[in-house]
Amino acid sequence: MSNLAKLGVTVVALATLSWFFVSWLVLKSPLTDAIGETVGSLAAVMLIVSVIGMARAEN
Repeated sequence: MSNLAKLGVTVVALATLSWFFVSWLVLKSPLTDAIGETVGSLAAVMLIVSVIGMARAEN
């Protein structure tokens, strides 16, 4: 992986963990809701990255 890809993965991982803890500890969401929100957010990010990668591969 390139350095830019490693940086991107690190940023997404930190943002995901941060959102989990904000949802669970700060917003006082139940643990299962916080996990669900985190998984849903991560799925949306992966979908966006996949669409961008597909668009770049076609060019």
